Amino acid sequence: MSNINILRNEESVVQVVQSLKDFRQAANDLCGKALNDAKGQLHPLLRNVEVDSLDRRYEFVLAFKLALERRIAQKLAAWQPGVQAVFTFDKTWMKHPKSWDSSIHLLVKVPRLSEALKTLGRKLDRSLVKHLKQLGWSRFRTCRSILDVQQVTPNELRHGISYGAMFCAVYNIPVKVWPQNGRRHEGSRR
Repeated sequence: MSNINILRNEESVVQVVQSLKDFRQAANDLCGKALNDAKGQLHPLLRNVEVDSLDRRYEFVLAFKLALERRIAQKLAAWQPGVQAVFTFDKTWMKHPKSWDSSIHLLVKVPRLSEALKTLGRKLDRSLVKHLKQLGWSRFRTCRSILDVQQVTPNELRHGISYGAMFCAVYNIPVKVWPQNGRRHEGSRR
């Protein structure tokens, strides 16, 4: 991709950031759809239960986390034309598999690192935190941040450096969440 095309992509993302006057609406949409996805997997009698009560059900929490990861990944890819793939990863290996620290860690594969994508991630994070606190879900009451968006380039993947090294890890290999094409891992396929 030429430098001119890269600059145009960066400019288009800046325009998206400026034209998205209401990140709150995006957060509302993402969280609402993720909640509907997660509740849709529950028994019909449980679907109208308050989210704070559903927090005790591991299958609901996991379904919400996965749905939110996928929906955020789709939104980032729609906002940033250069996104090639989005992966989820956990920063630390969880001691208990049923625990979730209420954070979403995404690794975005892009041709070049983008300041605009960082800005999108930070703005969306602030809006998500505000919206999730308004839901009355105690899990998010004290959260200051829930979304961590990092970028990885094909060069970093090829050489196993920076975030590209995560694909060579023994535990917690990043898992592709967008685009969904049936494969769970994209370790050596770059």
